[in-house]
Amino acid sequence: MIKSIIITGASSGIGKATVIRLVESGYQVFGLARRYDKLVAISSKLLTSSREDKGDNYIPMEFDITKPERFGSIINDILSKAKGGTIYGLVNNAGYVEPGAIEDITVQDLRNQFETNFFGLLEFTKKVLPFMLENNQGRIVNISSVSGLISLPLIGAYSATKYAIEAITDALRMELWNTNIKVVTVNPGLVETNINTISKPKIDNLIANKSRFSEIYRKYLYNVPKGLPPGSVATAILEAISSQKPKTRYIVGSTKVRIGVRMKKFVPDTIFFSQVAKRIHQG
Repeated sequence: MIKSIIITGASSGIGKATVIRLVESGYQVFGLARRYDKLVAISSKLLTSSREDKGDNYIPMEFDITKPERFGSIINDILSKAKGGTIYGLVNNAGYVEPGAIEDITVQDLRNQFETNFFGLLEFTKKVLPFMLENNQGRIVNISSVSGLISLPLIGAYSATKYAIEAITDALRMELWNTNIKVVTVNPGLVETNINTISKPKIDNLIANKSRFSEIYRKYLYNVPKGLPPGSVATAILEAISSQKPKTRYIVGSTKVRIGVRMKKFVPDTIFFSQVAKRIHQG
């Protein structure tokens, strides 16, 4: 029987790539995002597939992760259309980055990121989980970040939301230990998305306000290097969904990123933090 998967933040980047990858792998996918027009546009890519039924296995739905009052009706709609009769998988991908040094961001900036990146994820998961428990099977894949393992300067608020995801995922994984529901995090490094374009107005504003980090913003945030293609992350998500024994965590990134994660574990904090700080402040 076909398995039904929900993906939030499905209109672009990692979410879009994952929709396509999972549908092409034989899953029914409910793609959720605020931009319904972008969700619908994904259908055209699926229609070019050699398998005629692939387009039928993708259902786009308008969705706002910050409006929990609508979660119940959306889930009921999904259940009425799920070919598998229930929800097998949830990929919590919705989220965004708002850059800024701690002294430059406002508390409201931090609250906004937590509402989308963490509290929305938590509330939606709590709504979906009962249906997985009812069938004693399922996969919950939380898209975290390498920034949830290593806090970096200039994106500390974003890192805080991802560290919170790591904590709640670890707790949920242990709470569901005696079930057939597996809980996984996927931790991408830098990924080629439109996130830099989206963040640019915020960076412009920080510089206009004459932040003492203005030159650092220009150097590091205006010139973000090209990251891995979103498809690389989609491959890890597919494995997390399809493997009988998925890893607890999939780190997706360059060799440099993987070395950095290992260094954080084994190198004394004073050395690790000083090296990162020197790179930012001294170039």
